Amino acid sequence: MKEILEKLSNAAGPSGFEENVSSVLFEMLKEKVDEIKKDKVGNVIALKKAKGERKGSVMLTAHLDEIGMIVTAFDGSYIKFETLGGWDNRIFIGQKVIIFGKKVLKGVVGAIPPHYLRDKEKKVPSLEELFIDIGMNEKDVKKYVRIGDPIYIDTTFKVLNGDIVTGKALDNRASCAVICSILMNIKNEELKWDVYGVFTIQEESTSLGAYTSAFKIKPDFAIVLDVTHATSFGVGEDRAYPFNKGPGIAIGPNIHNGLFNELKETAKRNEIPYFIEPIPGQTGTDASAIQVVDEGIPTALLSVPIRYMHTPTEVLHMNDLKRTERLIISFLREFDGVKEEVIDVHK
Repeated sequence: MKEILEKLSNAAGPSGFEENVSSVLFEMLKEKVDEIKKDKVGNVIALKKAKGERKGSVMLTAHLDEIGMIVTAFDGSYIKFETLGGWDNRIFIGQKVIIFGKKVLKGVVGAIPPHYLRDKEKKVPSLEELFIDIGMNEKDVKKYVRIGDPIYIDTTFKVLNGDIVTGKALDNRASCAVICSILMNIKNEELKWDVYGVFTIQEESTSLGAYTSAFKIKPDFAIVLDVTHATSFGVGEDRAYPFNKGPGIAIGPNIHNGLFNELKETAKRNEIPYFIEPIPGQTGTDASAIQVVDEGIPTALLSVPIRYMHTPTEVLHMNDLKRTERLIISFLREFDGVKEEVIDVHK
């Protein structure tokens, strides 16, 4: 799975501009599933059909997009930008970037050097104070760069130590890698569920992909895969979750209680490590969108812990991805479906 994650992490796909990563994923899966397509808005939807007695359909979902930037204006030969998704301005200065202009362009994010700032001005700069330098004069900048061109951070996936890896867009290419691996490994299994692997667009901005794909498929239930915060320096277990303890199984008003309980019991039966992640409101994931589509879709959420979320150097432990895959495959083999309770009020 590490090789899958590396390819997906290195691919470009800022929110609203997912074409590159969706093409990488499409090529990766096209010979491994029964059907695969890109829908009208850009979601990639793969299908592994049930064999034998069909129980229904399940939608395994992870978002394709990553946080990025977009060109908004020019200041002489310098390029101004806004963010796509939630960024921490502290990490921008000095980053290498790639702009998808009329040709692919490399640049760096700059700001006024601290040497020229008074003490009271030495703070985290606002976006208005940042710019991108691509080493061209004003005429060439405007020749090759357009308002609205997408931008992403220029970095690559790396192994830090054994199964601990770092890269950009592990939120949420990690979950995409898990679903890819599941679809590849169940190819010859006689499962009783139609298994849709859905890779959604724009979770970081609009949730467009989650709403439209769920409305199209109308699955019997959905399992959303995303990330959560891992413990790190200054962030303890009172606020985050340790590596190598398996996926988090979410519980809260955004989650179907029956699916939560069944996933938890499946993990116990199969001796798969897990932790419970209480989420008291909206999850901030595609689960929030999917559960309210059509007549309502029973939805669960599994999360992989990552460090330094929404930075170009997110970090995770591969064992947590592997255990998430084991849990979902075991669940698909064992689960009988969500029961609809009918109450006779006349009794």
